Amino acid sequence: MLKAKRMAAAAAVLLLLTGMLAACGSRQGGTSGQSTAAEPSGQPSTPAAAEQSAFPLKVKDSTGYEMTIDKKPKAIVSLTLGTDEMLLSLVDGSRIKALSGKIAEDDGISNIADRAGAFLKAENNLELVISLKPDIVFAADWMRKEGIQQMRDAKIPVYCYKTANSIEEQKSTLMEIARVVGEEAKGREIVEDMDKRINAVEEKVKTLKPEERLTVLSYNSYGSTSSKGTTFDDIVTRAGLINAAAQAGLEPNAQISKEKIVEINPDVLFLPLWSYDKKQDPAAFADEIRKDKSLASVKAVKNNRIYLLPDKHMSAISQYIALGVEDAAKAAYPQLFK
Repeated sequence: MLKAKRMAAAAAVLLLLTGMLAACGSRQGGTSGQSTAAEPSGQPSTPAAAEQSAFPLKVKDSTGYEMTIDKKPKAIVSLTLGTDEMLLSLVDGSRIKALSGKIAEDDGISNIADRAGAFLKAENNLELVISLKPDIVFAADWMRKEGIQQMRDAKIPVYCYKTANSIEEQKSTLMEIARVVGEEAKGREIVEDMDKRINAVEEKVKTLKPEERLTVLSYNSYGSTSSKGTTFDDIVTRAGLINAAAQAGLEPNAQISKEKIVEINPDVLFLPLWSYDKKQDPAAFADEIRKDKSLASVKAVKNNRIYLLPDKHMSAISQYIALGVEDAAKAAYPQLFK
């Protein structure tokens, strides 16, 4: 649910980008049929030299599109908030020619809001992207092939990354992007920090007895929840919680009725702290649930275990997903973090 909202927000930002929403094109180009592994020459003496020597680099993106990146990219354009966040931790800002859009400046959903204002934004302007003559453009696998192909026709390399459905997938995506920009050492450093944070939480929650583990349900004002096969499910599982929607066998991003919430009867409710359309006050929504007589029997409501968690962590499609694990565990089990 939360990741879907973040993708929807990014989709809206890019809606006018020559109709790019849906799925990246898969037409092959470049070095089709050849190995996608890096082909370094010689024995570099430093990690930086090793990363530089990996070029020209043959890669295949998540859609199967193959390309050769001639040299370490110095002019990079990001078309999604996820790659905005990853790239600002991977490369020097001088190498980034444009971020996805104004959404990167929204502190409610962006982890780079304090830095994003310094960058040009690609939103609504495919011609701008092409005019920047980037060495690489990062797009997502949910973006429409027409806009992707238009850039490729203009001789702009476009790499479509796989949108993660788990923390392990997110780490793999980050490392692949790090490889493409020639910053694998930095990528490993970021992944190690993710692991350190998550492992610290798992060490704390493993002290819980089975009967102490709480069930949790994500819920928003659109009436949807997140079940198995979502990053939310992975986040809360690592935080020592049981995803009530997954336990009930619901679809990954399912609509859920109040009657079903009563039936599932979760111990905890996690609500979004950010409103996509700015029309819904998150705190007011939480108060509505507390006062909703039809939900009065739900354990989360009776015991006032209704928590507003930062969407920029819980729905992150970047390394900041690790902070979601911390947020979830601290909300549900504050006694473990004193």
